[in-house]
Amino acid sequence: MKRLFLITCALAALCYANDGYSQRNGNQKQFKSKSNENYNVRALDNNATQNFYQKGDFQEDYAKNGNIGNAYYSNNNEVVLEVRSLMNMKADRFLAVFNITQIGESAAKTDELINSRIDAFTTSLKQMGVNEKDIYVDMIYLVPTFEFEMEKKFFSKTYNEVPTGFEMQKNIHVTFKDINKVDDMVTLAAKNEIYDLVKLDFFVDNTEAVYDSLRNKSVACLNKKMASFKKLNLVLSDKFQILRESSYAIYPETQYPDYDAFVTQSLEAVKKNSGVTKIRKPKTVAYDQVPYNRYDIIVNPGILEPVVQYVYTIQVKYTLDKPEVKSKNSYMIITPTGEVKKLDLP
Repeated sequence: MKRLFLITCALAALCYANDGYSQRNGNQKQFKSKSNENYNVRALDNNATQNFYQKGDFQEDYAKNGNIGNAYYSNNNEVVLEVRSLMNMKADRFLAVFNITQIGESAAKTDELINSRIDAFTTSLKQMGVNEKDIYVDMIYLVPTFEFEMEKKFFSKTYNEVPTGFEMQKNIHVTFKDINKVDDMVTLAAKNEIYDLVKLDFFVDNTEAVYDSLRNKSVACLNKKMASFKKLNLVLSDKFQILRESSYAIYPETQYPDYDAFVTQSLEAVKKNSGVTKIRKPKTVAYDQVPYNRYDIIVNPGILEPVVQYVYTIQVKYTLDKPEVKSKNSYMIITPTGEVKKLDLP
């Protein structure tokens, strides 16, 4: 029991090797609306952690305690050390995809009209400094359009579907390195009647170096925790050491939740029997990075623009040497007077 008490004290005294830490305002949760679970990075983060534990022997303990980022026990003589690290990385390149749709009387006319709009847009992009090799036009579809034509009969009317023209859709892919060019691109697209920015992708060139850096920092943090155990004369056996790791990336497009502004409606108009006209209430959308409170190490914590967030988790299980318990032999003796007594011998 004394040894377990010392280990518990050591676990409580473990330090966090944070390069930086930021506590998020909990009041922000009041304004968040229900977002799609497919784009909820907190669900992604939880699922990734859950799967990480379910692959090993620690599933039951994780389900009971939900310990994340700390050391804990899976058995009386086992200690599991875990380090979770996160790195914020600015993207090196970006990809914007614009969608354009055109309707025409014939296939040739439709293609001519859509190409004229695309040529005007791409010409403006080149004048802005975008290279021609960084622009790609992706053909999506060309389909006929139909309408109903009424045919009058003697006693009835019949509606027949007849072709009226064609519809063509194309996507314009533009890659660039300066995120500040997005606003200018949207403006140029709107001038050419292109209003649909389909998506904006973020790319980091050397992801291998990112994970190598997180791994090295995590191992250093583990060694620091191990050093704190040695100060308490606790020895963890390397013979039963088990190591696991997990990693994934979180991209900005999944981090834009929306919320509705808090609005109270007046009942004065209803009381006065006057007309009530409702107006459209827009949703507010903002970039919301992953909170830092679940991580031991945060690299580049201060961010101004949307970033790619890389997560790395390492877990090591050590087995403590159990102390030897010497059994004592007990004997029962009968005294000359007939009394039975218990005699303990070493």
